[in-house]
Amino acid sequence: MEFKGQVALVTGGGRGIGKAIALAFARGGADVAIFDLDSASAASTAREIESCTVRAFTTVVDVTDYQQVQAATAAAVQALGKIDILVNNAGIANSGRFLEIEKENWDRVLAVHLSGSFHCAQAAAREMAKRGYGRIVSIASIAGLMAPPDAAHYAAAKAGIIGLTRAMAFDLADFGITANAIAPGPVDTELLRNVWTQGGFEERADHVPVRRLGSVDEIARAVLFLAAPASSYISGVVLPVDGGAVAAGSYMVEKYRRRRLARKS
Repeated sequence: MEFKGQVALVTGGGRGIGKAIALAFARGGADVAIFDLDSASAASTAREIESCTVRAFTTVVDVTDYQQVQAATAAAVQALGKIDILVNNAGIANSGRFLEIEKENWDRVLAVHLSGSFHCAQAAAREMAKRGYGRIVSIASIAGLMAPPDAAHYAAAKAGIIGLTRAMAFDLADFGITANAIAPGPVDTELLRNVWTQGGFEERADHVPVRRLGSVDEIARAVLFLAAPASSYISGVVLPVDGGAVAAGSYMVEKYRRRRLARKS
C-alpha cells in the first residue's frame, strides 16, 4: 500500500490508460479523483475504485476550459482533502496529413493535450505547494520524440508536454514537487481497436522491437514508479515505455512501406 493516505488526480481517468492508472493508484491505497468528459465511464471507474476500499471523486471537466479546471480542482480538494499526485492523461486521438490539417483541428489537439496539461498542473501544483510535496506525471508520447506519420498536431502537442514537464521540474522543485513524463509507444486500447483493422493492428505490432503492443497496465506501472514517494530524486525525466520503438526509429518503417506501395501503383 505504497500510496496509502495519498490522493491522486487522474485526468481522462474513465477509460483506457487513464482508467488503468486510476485503478492502480486505488490498489496502492490512494484515494482517487477523476476528471473526465464522459460522466458514465468516470462513474463506472469510480465504483471499481471504491471496491478497493478507498474513496473516489468524479466530475465532468473539459480540461481546455481554465475556469472549469479551477472549480473542479477546488471540488476535488474539498471532497478528498488534498492532492498529492496529478496524472495528466486526458487527450484525443487525431490524424491528418500535414497539408490537410485544418486550423480548428490543430487548435483542438493543442488545447486538449498541451493547454489542458498546463491548466491541470498549475491548479494541482498550487495545492501541492501548500504542503511542500507533490508528484506530477504527464502522459506524452513517442510522437513527441520522433516524427510520426500524419500527426503533426499531435506530435507538436506531445513535444509541448515534454517541454512543459521540464519547465515544471525546474520551477516547482523549491516546493517539493517533481514533474516527469511517460512517452508511451503504441498501446492496445479500445480506441485503437476501433480505429485499426485487425491486419493493421498486427502489422503495427511488428514495427515494435518486442513484437507486440503495450498494455494499459504497463503504462500504469511506469506512472506509479514516477509518482512514488521513493522517486523523489527523479524530476524532469521523459521515460519512453515503448518496447524499444524509439531506439529502433520505428516510424520510418511506415514511411518505407508507403514508398514501396507508391512505386508499385
